[in-house]
Amino acid sequence: EYVVHRYYQHLGINKTGIMRWLRNKFNIKAMKSSGHVEHHKETLDDMSLDIKPDPILDNDPFRGTAFSWSVSAVMTFEIAIQSYPWLWLCGWSFKASTIALFVAMFLHAAVWQTLHPDMHELPDPPVTYGVPGWSMKFLRKSGYFKFLYMNHEGHHRAPGAHGNYNVCFPLADHLFGTYVGVIPPKQPEPVAA
Repeated sequence: EYVVHRYYQHLGINKTGIMRWLRNKFNIKAMKSSGHVEHHKETLDDMSLDIKPDPILDNDPFRGTAFSWSVSAVMTFEIAIQSYPWLWLCGWSFKASTIALFVAMFLHAAVWQTLHPDMHELPDPPVTYGVPGWSMKFLRKSGYFKFLYMNHEGHHRAPGAHGNYNVCFPLADHLFGTYVGVIPPKQPEPVAA
């Protein structure tokens, strides 16, 4: 989740030395947003959305807050590339690695789909769109989900949204030094009479 969110969804990969070298050496274009950056632009401090016309988000009923089946497939491929070598170095078989990958991806998607659209005041994604948002609805009032909600608010409120990249399993942010903690909402400016 950390690598995908930080380097693909937030386009951090474009800032890495290897990508700069590839762009200069082979004239490779920088990665473009898949809608996640635009999602941040329309998210208000209270996590509601200030929906404005946007060519990337207008075709997405969940405005970049949920993963469609096709996006889930791409993410599974990205995670497989990252995880298989490490799992094999640890002695896992291809079959065990594949089972672990698919279970982890499904659990991640279930938590994400249940938490993320709901916190931005959007409906649950149906099974025809992706992993259904109601799949873990029973956890929405739990301490775990309350923590994830506050953690993700911190991600949206951090300057440039740089921090708290792991929405569902925040341990990586602690390990990589990108945990920004709970950031309270800005107090509204008093209106002069």
